[in-house]
Amino acid sequence: RMSDAKRARTDSGKRVVALVPARGGSVSIPLKNIRALAGRPLIDWCVKAALDSGIFAEVYVSTDHDGIAAVAEKSGAKVHRRAPETATSTASTESAMVDFAKAHPDFDVLCLIQATSPLTTPDHFKEALALYEKAGGDSLVTAVRAHRFMWSVDPATGVAKAKNYEPLKRPRRQDWDGELIENGAFYFTDRALFDKTQCRLGGKMVLYEMPEHTLVELDSPIDWQIMESLVREHGYPPSEKDLALARPMALSDRTARDIRGRAELVFESCACRTGSGT
Repeated sequence: RMSDAKRARTDSGKRVVALVPARGGSVSIPLKNIRALAGRPLIDWCVKAALDSGIFAEVYVSTDHDGIAAVAEKSGAKVHRRAPETATSTASTESAMVDFAKAHPDFDVLCLIQATSPLTTPDHFKEALALYEKAGGDSLVTAVRAHRFMWSVDPATGVAKAKNYEPLKRPRRQDWDGELIENGAFYFTDRALFDKTQCRLGGKMVLYEMPEHTLVELDSPIDWQIMESLVREHGYPPSEKDLALARPMALSDRTARDIRGRAELVFESCACRTGSGT
């Protein structure tokens, strides 16, 4: 799979590289990046989709953790060992992108992929890149159209105010285009733009609209319960061989709890052990 990906170029000849940031210090869900989601490690969902899209010259997972690195490689990705200062709870995602770009400068377009959005499929990547190329964009954001009424509350007076509609003229769903909400699934950034701004979005921005179910991100235990059922219905299913390889890589819920604060990971149903983590 990776040998084919190395030859990948856009129609305009650009080399697109994918980057999945996956630090080991997740607080809300310990080691969520390799926790089992419907029987597969979380990062396996987006890595397999990225690889099978065929649009990326290389797919990297950027991590500071040995266990995550081992799972990433078994999923088919390459590993970038990110600098410690880019893997703290206060570090920005852009800092991880800058760290990666300095170490791996051979790309024309960088695709930032969020592991917390496992509902992305190969077709999403392909369609978004085609749109990005056709529009001649400098960057691309993914979003979901949601029909939700937004409100704000004045903290001083407690008075509430509708932000995106007039209550006296409450629109019906079929008469309203809704709101486009950034879902954080993935982004495309032109190399020249990134070198100049060190930001994922800027210049001529293009928006790729994704299905409504992709609005859910994994940021809390409740999100995990919701996502379990969503990936079974909408997630990208790789080959049976890939599924067989993925099952022993995923951390069980119990193992994920037990390894908090420990340097060694024990993979469920797997005799092999990883190195120490940080």
